[in-house]
Order: sequence, then structure tokens, then C-alpha cells
Amino acid sequence: MNKKICFFCVGTGGHVLPVKNLVMKLLDFGVKPDDIIVVTDDRGKQYLKNLDINLNTIQIFVSNYGVIGYVLNLIKIIRTLFNVIKLLKNKNIGVVLTTGAYIAPIASIISVLYRAKFYIQEQNIYAGLGNKVSALFADKVFTSFEGTQNIKYKKIDYTGPIVNTTLNRSDIQRSQNQTIGFMGGSQGSDEINTYVNKFVKSDDNLDLNIIHITGKNKDNLIIESQNYQSIEFVNNMDDFYKEIDVLVGRAGGGSLEAAYLGIPQVLVPYKHGTTSSHQEFNAQYLEKKNFGFVAKNYDDLENFIKETIFKLKNNKLEIPNLPIGNEVIAKELYEQIN
Repeated sequence: MNKKICFFCVGTGGHVLPVKNLVMKLLDFGVKPDDIIVVTDDRGKQYLKNLDINLNTIQIFVSNYGVIGYVLNLIKIIRTLFNVIKLLKNKNIGVVLTTGAYIAPIASIISVLYRAKFYIQEQNIYAGLGNKVSALFADKVFTSFEGTQNIKYKKIDYTGPIVNTTLNRSDIQRSQNQTIGFMGGSQGSDEINTYVNKFVKSDDNLDLNIIHITGKNKDNLIIESQNYQSIEFVNNMDDFYKEIDVLVGRAGGGSLEAAYLGIPQVLVPYKHGTTSSHQEFNAQYLEKKNFGFVAKNYDDLENFIKETIFKLKNNKLEIPNLPIGNEVIAKELYEQIN
């Protein structure tokens, strides 16, 4: 029986899409679909449903109260672990890779039980608790950012992010009338949606086109403007990226994809919970590397958009190249099962 690769990815697109992109690369290498197993949850499966692989959906407990929540619900976590063990029984798992979050500790236990090579892919410059703990068992942690923190240094292999490569920089053409793309992450953002409303109504911005991804169930803005277009959810981000000249969005995984494509960004880091510190660090790094600006309020946002548009029109804006990890990571996984 062939050795199989098992991916663990749950939650938002930032955690799931890297796995999708790795799977596509492995299929290009000639890995058989039956030798690729993905374990995800209900939110994650929407990003993977078109892949011809062994896709499995399980219910995973998520704590709203940090570590205390997991301790108090230990029985639910153990039940999830046993369900995963049952799911993977007799599958000859040779490699396990997780993109983190609350599934990472379960992935690490599975790797130990199956004596499989264990890898983590960390999207943020400051690793979350799940990846920090799980990294103790990892053979290697592939990182999207240089100088990733909160992970043991010897475990780190900086590869750059895993991104969708169906587009490259040459596919992004600058238009005469600039288009601003607003996006609040795969779940949408009330904060960014409010900024959009204010931005569209400003007399200074009437000559700019706006494409706004509102997020599911958040398309409740009433904006009447011939230059404004709202979309609840985008299945093919290529179409969105090809249309925009500037991206206004969060500082999660999607910001790295835009950086790879050379699209200048105005970053609005998420301000609540543990995600806030991760995104703040990500945003500071991207600003330091000249991929965009960090907006702390609406005035910052409007000023940075105007500054970016001015530089674009006058050919004074240069976005550096961003290395990506698709090829390197997929090659290592491929070699482990062959």
C-alpha cells in the first residue's frame, strides 16, 4: 500500500487555502488523488469541494475562552481525536501536515501514533498557541514570514507562503481608472464594511471604482453609486485580483497572496482576541518590506489610498518580489512518500 499524505486544516480560508494549493502542486507532481487525505470542518470544506481527493469533514470543538475552554471541554477534544483515529485506520499515513489553529495538537498526536513525518505550515509571523505546542513534535515548521516568533528556532524552515499560482505579476495590468478592492477576510469584516460606506460617500473618491467583498451574510450596506460593486463571496479570487489596483484588507494569509502578485495594500489588522496580535505583527512586517501601509483609522486609510494611487499613476511605486513555498514544501512531502 502506498504511503499517504494527511492534511489537517480547519476554519477560515487563511488556514485551508494553503492546503488546497499544496494539493494542486502534489497532483502536478504525479501523486495519486487516493494518496492525499484532507481532514477539515464544515467551514473549511467549502474551499476544497472541487478537489478530487479523499476529503473528510469532522466536527471539532472550538474554545471561545482560550486554554481554559479546552481544559473544561477535554472530553469533547478526546472524542474528536478518537473519531479522527477511526477515520484514518489502516490508511498507511506517512506524512502529516497541519496549517495550525485548534486542529494542530490533534494532528501532532496522529503523527506520533502513525510514526509519520510531521510538518506544520505557519502563516503568521507570530505563531499561535496550537502551533507552538505542536511544534514540539514537528520535524519541521515551514514559515511564511522571515523571523517567525513563538516557535523554537531550530524547527523553522522559512520558505515563504503557499499561494495560488494560477496568476502571476504579469497578469495584473494597471487600468486608467483605478479600482480599489475592499476585502475583510473570508468571513467579512464589519469594520472594513463601515469604512467602505464612508469612502464611497466621500466627494474626493468619486473617480475611483470600488469592488467590495462583503463576506457572507454581511451584504447589508445600501450604497448607491455607479462606481461601486459588492460581492458577498468570491469563489475565484483570480478574477478579483485582476480587476483591482489597490487592496484594502486584513493582514492575514490573503495579504501575502496580494504581495506575491505585486498589488499594493492598505492593511487594517483585526483588533480583537489573539488574532489581533498576529495580524498586527504581520502588518508591521509587510509595511517595513514596502508591500503596503498600515491604517490605524479611517483617515489613515483614505490618505494611504490616495498616496498609493498617486504613486501608481506616476510610476513611482515598486513592490518587491515575495518568495513562495509551494514548490519547496510540496517537493519535500512528495519525497517522503516515494
